[in-house]
Amino acid sequence: MTRAGIPGQVRRRIAAGVVAADALLGFALVMVHHPPVQLGPLHRAFPVEAVITSRFVLVLASLAQASSVRGLLRGKRQAWLIATMAALAAAASFQVKRADVVGITVSVVTAGLLIAWAPLFPARSDPAMARRGIAWFVLGSAGAFVYAVVGLWLLDRHFRGTDSLLAIAEDAVRLVLIVPEANAEPVGRHGRWFLDSVRLLMGTSLAVGTWHALSPVRYRLTEEQREQRRVRAILEKWATTSLAYFHLMPDKSHFFARQGEAFLGYRVSRDVAVVLAGPIGEPAACRTVAREFIEFCDLNGWRVCFHQCSPAEAELLQSLGLKALKIGEDAVVRLQGFSLSGRALKHIRATVNRMEREGYEVEELPQPIDDATMAELREVSDAWLAEGGHRERQFTLGWFDEGYLRSTRLLVVRAPSGRLEGFVNVLPSFQSKEANFDLMRRRPDSPNGVMDFLIVRLAEQCRDAGMEGLNLGFAPLANIEDAGLKGRVLNWLYEYGSRLFNFQGLRAFKAKWNPVWEPRYLVYRSEADLPTVALAVALVGERTSPFRLPWARRERLKPPVA
Repeated sequence: MTRAGIPGQVRRRIAAGVVAADALLGFALVMVHHPPVQLGPLHRAFPVEAVITSRFVLVLASLAQASSVRGLLRGKRQAWLIATMAALAAAASFQVKRADVVGITVSVVTAGLLIAWAPLFPARSDPAMARRGIAWFVLGSAGAFVYAVVGLWLLDRHFRGTDSLLAIAEDAVRLVLIVPEANAEPVGRHGRWFLDSVRLLMGTSLAVGTWHALSPVRYRLTEEQREQRRVRAILEKWATTSLAYFHLMPDKSHFFARQGEAFLGYRVSRDVAVVLAGPIGEPAACRTVAREFIEFCDLNGWRVCFHQCSPAEAELLQSLGLKALKIGEDAVVRLQGFSLSGRALKHIRATVNRMEREGYEVEELPQPIDDATMAELREVSDAWLAEGGHRERQFTLGWFDEGYLRSTRLLVVRAPSGRLEGFVNVLPSFQSKEANFDLMRRRPDSPNGVMDFLIVRLAEQCRDAGMEGLNLGFAPLANIEDAGLKGRVLNWLYEYGSRLFNFQGLRAFKAKWNPVWEPRYLVYRSEADLPTVALAVALVGERTSPFRLPWARRERLKPPVA
């Protein structure tokens, strides 16, 4: 918050809006030869060429301002510098261009506002993209110069005063620099069109170069083995949530606290840093690492959100000025006294009894899993993926990977014939008293109740091992309580989106176990960010982005560090 109580993000939007308005005003006033308010005939003190030049400079300044708006909204330092210099250049141009009071006043106010709010724009640009932007501008300028020279030479009949190559080269330089031509005087519309086309080419080069130069820092998924080992050490000491193990999956980067033991796991999509739940580590360091990560995202020009936070994690992040929105619930089966007796689980009891009578058994596979068994597991997984439109996911889930499966416990259901019918991999719980599993797959032609049979045996194992709960996973959009617009949208998605994503069927499968429902939240910064944040959350969970081009390089991810 500012001293006046206006959040910094709101001030950035105000500054971007003012700059955009100044740019539009500049474009409009370029067309005005006699401003409605002017400070006397000061323009007579300047040569005609200077007055004409000022119009081109004003166009260039307005174009630069318009190109910087996107960067200003992201807090880019380079965008602030470009917009400030462009506003000052526009003010000077108005002074020469018949001392346009309206234009001078707006540009000076714009420059003053930007200078006063300079600390709001700390974000860096991506070095590689900045170099690409410079290359675009340099090559575009060179191309425009060559285009101008060749055009003036070949179209000499449409110009007066282009009787020598030296004069043509001089005029080409002036055109590229957006200053009046010294010798070439167009004769007819073809000559004027050509001169405008050179300036348009230069303006395009400037706009494209600026867009590249102001791009947010590009996310590159790189992490060393020692960082993975550091993450595991913190998890073993502090982790208590069902999502903890997924921090070890290689689809994430990690951000560590400068002091103390704490980290965040995240992935960036569409310039949004999506964090897996909340920070993990020492309680005092968790708040620190969250604040430091938000500052890190600001410097990189990224938005930020925290996905599937527990109530305690959401409360911590809200204390830093963020907002929380309930997006679903985790289903947790209480294991103390877990039994199939009674009416609540009678349908599951009947299923288990039938599976036992038919000779099906649940067994835990010894590690390391041999190649033949792994091939059978893959056969089950491939059949499951091919049936019903299933697909591999990531971020809050794992995917079929031999290294991953060999790093976890596996329980399987075998038919009397010995055929493997289904499996589930059990994840380490670290400091939690809740057991958790990830992949749960079966053959499409396996008998009904195979997965229920498997979960019952898993729950009994965990109960006997002293665990207090079994987490059945996340039910998206379940029991949304927000009465506002966001809540109505989420409830609409839950009701009508089930045709595509089976939200209601997923919740019904979990509900039959009579679980305790624990809320999960999306924590974010601003309501205006929600559409972009929602898209980023959807994309980080996809193994293959729907926007990926066929020839784009795919990431080669390694299994978790054992």
